[in-house]
Amino acid sequence: MARFGLKQFLFAAGFLLAAGTFSAAQAQSPFGALAIATDGAYGYSYNYKTIDEAQDLALAECNKHGKGCQILRVYENACVAVARNEDAKNVIVNWVSGYDRDERPRRALRNCRNDGGDKCKILVEFCTGSGR
Repeated sequence: MARFGLKQFLFAAGFLLAAGTFSAAQAQSPFGALAIATDGAYGYSYNYKTIDEAQDLALAECNKHGKGCQILRVYENACVAVARNEDAKNVIVNWVSGYDRDERPRRALRNCRNDGGDKCKILVEFCTGSGR
């Protein structure tokens, strides 16, 4: 029979409490946003309580790296993969939401290539709220 000391008990209890808190916070924060600029700069956010908060952070992140950023998409309880063509002369950004963990990036890359990108790569993947 395994024996747990006080340290192991406190560690396990803390871990379970943190995991439960994280899940509850995610369930209450379903919004995310994606912002892009014409030069390919981007910013994103996830797990915000309001659409405005999600959009504000995505725009702020995008504006750190580019100019003229605009919200491309707002998400609620969704998982997202974003792909971008890495050729500065041919900026293409595609995103896919839904699907399973393996299929999302494949579809985002395929869509980027179908739109003419030959140097497409996944920029980011994220889930908002209970979008897992």
